[in-house]
Amino acid sequence: MKAKFIVVMLMGGLLGSGLDMTYAADPMAEKEATPTIKERLTKDTINGTLMNIEGAYYVIKDDNGSVHKIHVDKSTKLDKVVAGDKVKAYVTDKGHTTTLQRAD
Repeated sequence: MKAKFIVVMLMGGLLGSGLDMTYAADPMAEKEATPTIKERLTKDTINGTLMNIEGAYYVIKDDNGSVHKIHVDKSTKLDKVVAGDKVKAYVTDKGHTTTLQRAD
């Protein structure tokens, strides 16, 4: 009888251990990249659709139809994005992206 009780308690503990099923349903639901106030004030932004990823370069087609090739590296704050996503990039005057996030 004690063994059944222990098994039931363990199963209840595992089931109630905080498994977040919303994350499993959509692993890209949460944003990870947030621009700083300084970035928002001093960096140029590109809003558009991510067309493809070419190594360290992301190609974005903006809302006016222009295509931009931006540089991304380890210092870039980056949301999980895939081709077809609407994105917003904070870019320096030299073309380096400081933050790339999915647009709402």
